[in-house]
Amino acid sequence: MATFESLASGILLLLYLTAPSRACICGAYHPQMAFCNSDVVIKAKFIGTAEVNQTTLYQRYEIKTTKMFKGFNVSDIQFVHTPAMENLCGYSHRSQNRSEEFLIAGHLRGGQLHITICSYVVPWDSLSSAQRRGFTKLYSAGCEECTIYPCSSIPCKLQSNNHCLWTDQLLTGSDKGFQSRFLACLPQKQGLCNWQSLRSHGA
Repeated sequence: MATFESLASGILLLLYLTAPSRACICGAYHPQMAFCNSDVVIKAKFIGTAEVNQTTLYQRYEIKTTKMFKGFNVSDIQFVHTPAMENLCGYSHRSQNRSEEFLIAGHLRGGQLHITICSYVVPWDSLSSAQRRGFTKLYSAGCEECTIYPCSSIPCKLQSNNHCLWTDQLLTGSDKGFQSRFLACLPQKQGLCNWQSLRSHGA
């Protein structure tokens, strides 16, 4: 006979599955913002299908980390955790190619790597060479001193000398414009940050 806890969990899961979808609203962010605001940034392959915990309504994907860019104090990460349903902002991995590498930027909770549908999870091959250079060595240089300030409508102006005005959405209607693909907000001198080309730095 099923226990009360498992029965209650089943009913709760059914209610969530049959409830009207509540879309998650994700803010746009420059790749450097994703790097700086995350606890862990890695390159990894999704090597397993989702395993759902019906009690917590979370699922986990088995991954194989091939490169770590941030979070070196964390022991070997074998799973990434996310809400089990998209209407709870859960990430659903679509690719069936287990050899494909992804850039994953997430947060730590209880020693576990967590992501949502709003997290920066993209195929490594979709990144420009400049963005790869940013994740590998340069974005970190701007995390402490610099802030990227999104500008999506006029008027907008710099709030501080250590801010870089991000205008991709204003100029192109996309968060994947020139600044996102080729520039990083990096310190120049004490208290001043500017956009710098990632293509001008050595590989």
